[in-house]
Amino acid sequence: MKIGVFTDVHGNLEALNACLERFEKEGVEKFIFCGDIIGYGPDPEACVQKILDLPLLAIVQGNHDAALNEPQLEAFFNYDASMALEKSRKLLSARSSSLLATLPPIVQMPSFCVVHGTPADPIKEYFTSTKQFLKYQSLWEGIVCFVGHTHLPFSMKGTARNCTVALCTKDDVTITFTKQSRYVINPGAVGKPRDKNPQAAFGIWDTQAHTFRFLRQSYDVRITQEKMRRYKFPSFLIESLAIGY
Repeated sequence: MKIGVFTDVHGNLEALNACLERFEKEGVEKFIFCGDIIGYGPDPEACVQKILDLPLLAIVQGNHDAALNEPQLEAFFNYDASMALEKSRKLLSARSSSLLATLPPIVQMPSFCVVHGTPADPIKEYFTSTKQFLKYQSLWEGIVCFVGHTHLPFSMKGTARNCTVALCTKDDVTITFTKQSRYVINPGAVGKPRDKNPQAAFGIWDTQAHTFRFLRQSYDVRITQEKMRRYKFPSFLIESLAIGY
C-alpha cells in the first residue's frame, strides 16, 4: 500500500492542493499527517476540512494546532508566529478549533509511530539529532517514527547502538528500509519549507516495497502571498514563502 506522509501545512491551501494532487497521481491510498494544519498561512479553515476529510491512518497535533487552545504554548512562539496564530483563531470556525483540540499528541501503531516533535515531548521538542534517536528508541513502536516540526526533510537510520542522519536535498529521493534498522523520517513541510526550496515537501511510504520516497512539488506561491497581504500577515512570513524559509 502507498501511504502519503505529510506535515506542517500551516494554512497554505495552494501548497496542500498541489501535494494532494501529486499523491493522487502517484496512487496513494491512505494518509499519515504529522501535525500543524494551521499557523503562518491564510487558509486554516479550508486546510482543516480538507485534511480531516482524507482516509487517514493517523493524524497528530502540532504545536500550532495545540497553541490554538492552549495559550501558554505561545510563550515558545516568536512575534510573527503569534500574530499568525491570532489570525488563525479569527479565520477558523468554532467546530474546526474544537476538532484541532481533540487531535492526539502521538499515535503508536505496531509498525509505525507518528508524532510532531519527539516521543518524549510530542508538542515542543524538535527531533534533530542522532543522540535523540538512540535515547528515545524505547519510546516508539515499529520500524519507523514519522515526525514534523523542523520543516526540513531528513531520514535517520539506526540500531540500538548507532545512527546516521541524512538531509534530503533533492526533489525525488527513495530510501529502502532494512529489517536490521529503525528509522525516523521527516517528510519536510508542505506549507512552509525551511530548506531554501519553496516547493511543497512530502513523501510516500510504500509498505510493500519497503521504501520511503521524498518528493517536492511546485505551486503558485504568489496566490498564497496575495491572500496573506490581504489579511495583513507579517511581511517576513509573506516574503519567506518564495525563498523556502
